[in-house]
Amino acid sequence: ISGVTLQNSPFWTTHIYKCDHVKLLNLNILSPAEPVKAPSTDAIDIDACTYVHVKGCYMSVNDDAIALKGGKGPWADTDPTNGKNEFIIIEDCKYGFCHGCITFGSESIHSRNVILRRIQVDKAARLLWLKMRPDTPQQYEYINVEDITGNVTYFIFIRPWTQFFDLQGRTDMPLSYGKHVTMRNIEMSCRSFFEVEKSDQYRLSDFLFENLDITTDNSSYDKNQIDHFEMKNVKLNGIVL
Repeated sequence: ISGVTLQNSPFWTTHIYKCDHVKLLNLNILSPAEPVKAPSTDAIDIDACTYVHVKGCYMSVNDDAIALKGGKGPWADTDPTNGKNEFIIIEDCKYGFCHGCITFGSESIHSRNVILRRIQVDKAARLLWLKMRPDTPQQYEYINVEDITGNVTYFIFIRPWTQFFDLQGRTDMPLSYGKHVTMRNIEMSCRSFFEVEKSDQYRLSDFLFENLDITTDNSSYDKNQIDHFEMKNVKLNGIVL
């Protein structure tokens, strides 16, 4: 799909399901957040797909710009209609308002080998958002977010996501994972730098923040929320950590 404008969708704008080798190039994807809010209009939903390339797009929508999906529910990983996302590259894009520049979940069981790079962001709510759903076994791994400029409300956002929570009779809570996440070469202003919440519902490990220059209203962070969390040349409000 190349060189078209997709505007004012009544629902998710572009949703690819169980596809491979897809290119979405030089698209304008638009739906207003104001003065009248559009409905849930994700720009691009990637649902159980492999080898997806998003390049040169402009996205400004009243929901997530890029959302990785693939299934939900206590036994979602055993349902053949679901699946993982793998080998995803989003690059050279520009973002206006959206809820998440790249959002993992909430309907995702496994997303890995994902790169978001060389993007410019203006007024997005979250740069990287991991929706950790306590009723679904999830794995988000090998994620690179790099070479980014602009402004967001939240730099990184990881918390339990309980909307439509339903264990469907399962007595134990599925354990989920977010691991091997790298955020580097980023110059950005934000309201809050580190919105990460530890939980017994998931494990976060092996994060690297490198070459960050962040201006923020809330510079607090807690490395103990993530196991094996490394920071290299990270500058918060002009102070090198």
